Amino acid sequence: MKVYGATLSPMVRKVVVALEMKGLEYELDPVIPFHTPEGFEKISPLKRIPALEDGEVKLADSTIICEYLEDRYPDVALYPTDPVLKAKARWFEEYADTVLMKVTAEGLYFERVVKPLLGMETNEEKVQKNLRDNMPSTLQYMESVMPENGFLLGESLMMADIAIGSNFINAGYAGFDPDAAQYPLFAAYLQRVKAHPAFQLRMKEDAKFINKE
Repeated sequence: MKVYGATLSPMVRKVVVALEMKGLEYELDPVIPFHTPEGFEKISPLKRIPALEDGEVKLADSTIICEYLEDRYPDVALYPTDPVLKAKARWFEEYADTVLMKVTAEGLYFERVVKPLLGMETNEEKVQKNLRDNMPSTLQYMESVMPENGFLLGESLMMADIAIGSNFINAGYAGFDPDAAQYPLFAAYLQRVKAHPAFQLRMKEDAKFINKE
């Protein structure tokens, strides 16, 4: 099995965490956006990461990949089986992949972390506007759905948590963490997510790359 993408991407991290929690062996090909290899569109038609090859199976899009992994390798479940909880899980994953991705990645991580790595100047005005106009409503929603203990859909870390946690890990790399006084439930939840062994491993690997850079 091969994963295409850089694990500092929240979408790629999501897939890698799923693979590791399921105990599946994989090879990582560190493809980055804007510099995809020739023929990559045959695996990922939009030339976006992540993409996955599993034998003859070729898939793109993190949600599609993770649902495929769940269906084909169900021994370690990352989605609930209850239809109501499964629908909620899909909603949280969709929210993470759209709203959170825009607020934490495009308007924050890309500006403060990716641009400098590419030799580009950070647009801090854009960052501050994003933090002022978009982040508060996002954090208010997150706070409103957080449990006092455990994870979003029970006692086990599942795909909804992986998707949300991956985005806010990147926000942390860009120097932003939710105010624990203003958003106590969400801040405590994020600490539980980050403390999970699957994320500890990923963050340890991230640190090697970030420190090297």
